[in-house]
Amino acid sequence: MRKLLLCGLCLVLAGTAVMAAPLSPDKQAAIRAIVAEARAKAPAPSTSVAIVVDGELAYAEAFGLANLDPAYDIASVSKQFTAAAVLLMAQDGKLSLDDRVGRFFPKLAGADKVTIRRLLSHTAGYRNSWEDTAEERREPIAPQAVVDRWGAMPLAFEPGSAWDYSNTNYVIAGRIVELVSGQPLAQVLTERIFKPLGMTSAIDNESAAPTARDASRYTRNLLGPARPIEPAARGWAFGAGGLSMTASDLARWNTSVLRRSLLAPSSYDAMMRETVLTTGKGTGYGLGLYVDASAGHRRVYHNGFAPGVITESRIYPDDGLAVVVTANAEFGMVVPDIADGVEKLLAPVAFPRPDTYSEGGKAPKPPSSLIRRSVAQLRAGRIDCRRLTRAACAYLTPEVLADYRESLARLGLAQRFVTVNQEKIGDDHGAMFEMTWPGQKVIGAIRVRRDGKISDLWLMAF
Repeated sequence: MRKLLLCGLCLVLAGTAVMAAPLSPDKQAAIRAIVAEARAKAPAPSTSVAIVVDGELAYAEAFGLANLDPAYDIASVSKQFTAAAVLLMAQDGKLSLDDRVGRFFPKLAGADKVTIRRLLSHTAGYRNSWEDTAEERREPIAPQAVVDRWGAMPLAFEPGSAWDYSNTNYVIAGRIVELVSGQPLAQVLTERIFKPLGMTSAIDNESAAPTARDASRYTRNLLGPARPIEPAARGWAFGAGGLSMTASDLARWNTSVLRRSLLAPSSYDAMMRETVLTTGKGTGYGLGLYVDASAGHRRVYHNGFAPGVITESRIYPDDGLAVVVTANAEFGMVVPDIADGVEKLLAPVAFPRPDTYSEGGKAPKPPSSLIRRSVAQLRAGRIDCRRLTRAACAYLTPEVLADYRESLARLGLAQRFVTVNQEKIGDDHGAMFEMTWPGQKVIGAIRVRRDGKISDLWLMAF
């Protein structure tokens, strides 16, 4: 049963982790103020925060409408757990990070070139199974079918020469864990990671049905009302996402990373070491973790976006600090705003804001005329699906278009309309654009395929 949590209500902390001395009242009050400000801008129904200080869980609190200690789908934050499972198999002598994928799947593209290390660092060249498949993701798929289909496509680049985020890499990695262990990936994660760390809420959604503890998921079309949304069907998130747990249990994992208590030291080093391309350029990514540093202090982190959920998990290995923020809403910047605020409050140095928009390299942006024409169609509540892919058109349902139309009518003409970012995702070119009004900002995204069709188009209020 759902219940309204007062902002001062602390979570019940299950499991075996020891609580550190709580943060001072002033620090706790500052954190609640950070959360209140972020939630005022983007009122996600449920938000949870968990903080590790000096290598111990020191703070956990929930805000909004939620169960007492809700579990959230942590989406792509799950990738570090698959990476850890692979590293455990390497420690067991069942594989090497430098094994070619052809040892396990000889029919894959680049089977004699792509290594497991390339999979985990997103430098393999396999195309992303989540690109332009929104409609397909409503139906279940076998993980091996993902491997066979996307793994057989021609590589997007020579392995090791570029970095391109691809869920396919982690589906292949998860299947390799199953082949060498003789167990389902979910069982390996439970027996080798969740149980030893006392992560009692952690489950793999691919193998377990949702429970009453799971936070419901919500989406919002621009300024329209929050609406329930369903996750992708089973199989799509295998190995690449799909784990659910409380913010406190994710913080327990972060505690183990800070203490280096579960994996071998060499495994933690591999996870946190930046991958360097054959060109000599750094990628900002290790194995299942983004990596960066500021003033000699390291930060490793990952964010996760899935239908109706956003998660950020940041670890500061040199400072004994970790921050987890989760929300059951995929709109607004409540999660990164809270994570940024807590980081500024507790971290000893200023870090750059993690890039939550672009996952590809620089590319020529779509023409501004196309962007403005597309926004004009959204303002009118009508879209020319002849210019869109089938999946993009399917997303823009009458309900979504109505929300966009009513929201843009309420805002009027934007005072500022600029392109703020550009990216390359596989063969597609994309751009982020920003529209501003007094007291209101809207970020939009458009992605255009090589054949000129729009494969992604959406707006989000901030």
